[in-house]
Amino acid sequence: MAAVGTGLMRLAAWQLVAGLLVVLAAWAAAGEAAGRSAAIGAFSVCIPNAAFAAYLTLRACLGSPSAVGFLAGEVLKIAAIVLLLFAFVRQGVVESWPALLAGLIVTLYANVGVAGFLRKI
Repeated sequence: MAAVGTGLMRLAAWQLVAGLLVVLAAWAAAGEAAGRSAAIGAFSVCIPNAAFAAYLTLRACLGSPSAVGFLAGEVLKIAAIVLLLFAFVRQGVVESWPALLAGLIVTLYANVGVAGFLRKI
């Protein structure tokens, strides 16, 4: 069960790396405002996903994983992503919508790309 937790945390770390790369690319291509907006999109996904990976790792180490716990955690993760994005948009700190969407989409799909690329996870 510890291997499951290690794999999940590794995927969360790769997702963070993808988020940082898209932030740097947006910053270099379109300036500081785009970099901040990409960071909002990327980290609105990375933070809840890392918390969900830690929760699943803890459940696996305790020996009590369940489908209901997984589903509840996934629903809470999605709700946290939506609430974080809503809060940032409501505060008016999003200056570049394309950069926000780029950060969000690249970070969301980073796990799929990494899992496909590194088959050992």
